[in-house]
Formats: sequence, C-alpha cells, structure tokens
Amino acid sequence: MDQLLEASPVFTLVGILTGVLLGGLICYSMFYKYLKRPVEKKTKETTYYPEIEANLEDVIKAVRTYSEKLPKGVYRTILVKDDFSIDFEPLAPILKGIPSQHFYMSKETYDIFEEHEKELPPIIDKVQKAVDQYVKDHKKYPMLPFDPMRRVNYYLLMQDHYLNEMPSIDLYITDYDGLISHHKPKSKQTSD
Repeated sequence: MDQLLEASPVFTLVGILTGVLLGGLICYSMFYKYLKRPVEKKTKETTYYPEIEANLEDVIKAVRTYSEKLPKGVYRTILVKDDFSIDFEPLAPILKGIPSQHFYMSKETYDIFEEHEKELPPIIDKVQKAVDQYVKDHKKYPMLPFDPMRRVNYYLLMQDHYLNEMPSIDLYITDYDGLISHHKPKSKQTSD
C-alpha cells in the first residue's frame, strides 16, 4: 500500500501497530483466566443462633409457620432427620434460636414429640402406613365395630401382614382422614 499510494512508512507502521495490538489482545484473552483473581463466590452468610429454652407449643407454632411458607408440593417432612429428630436450622429464625432439647416428628402424621417420647414417631409412622394400606385394600378402617375409642386393631393388621410385630402402645384412628394418634380420645358424651 505504501508503494501504491506513495505514502512510505504510514501503512507499514499502521499494519505493525494493528498486528501488535491484535496479538496482545489475543494473548491477554488466552491468559486472562490465569491472570485474574479468583472470584469469591457469594456465600450465604451463616447466622449463629443462641441456644434457647423452647417448649412443645413453641416448636409446633414454628413448624406451622415454616410450613406455611413452603412452596406447593414441599412438605414439612423436610425438617425431619433420619432419626426422626427435627432439624432446627431452618426454624432458628422463627424461634430466634436453637432449642436446647431435641424434638421429634412423625413423617406421616406430623405429630411432634419431646425427648422422652422419641420412640413414638417410628411406631406411629409404621402403623399409619399399615392403616393406609389396609384402608386402600379393604375400604374400611382396621378397628373393631362399635369400638368407642376407635383403637387400631393390630391383630387385623398382623393377620393380613401389614405389620410384622405388635406395637407396644395403643393408637387410635382420628376423625381427620384416618390419621392415627397416640392420644386417647375423650369419650363422647351422649345425652338421654
């Protein structure tokens, strides 16, 4: 171009500068990932909550409040660990702390228990699953006719192999969609 337009070193200099700039940009872009500082990933700030004294009612209210904010299709059972204890990390903001004692929850009935009743959730869950399957198969509850207490009849469940062992406690079928409870129902008063 310099000879054609008789503009002696102008196009040569422009070409050299353009080549050096493009080469520098290409080299920079290739080595950029090695030169730049690692980007610190934004981590969730960990908030430490104090240990608090919480009673059963406090925990029940916190679990209800938490479950009301869950997306559709997500259930409060996400709070239950494998040993049926409640994970208080998600509940700590609601309770303003972590309870000093353990609480336990049934995955089937959502009943919450204190430490001294921690053996109940696994029993309740096992029996609730057996009752549900019995109702699905037989279209009736596994209880004796006219039983005012509505006790779960373990013999029926064991006879049809819904349970493989007799639970150590009495459980009762409630009026809430066949959910079972360990609370003995109050006897219904009849007027004469």
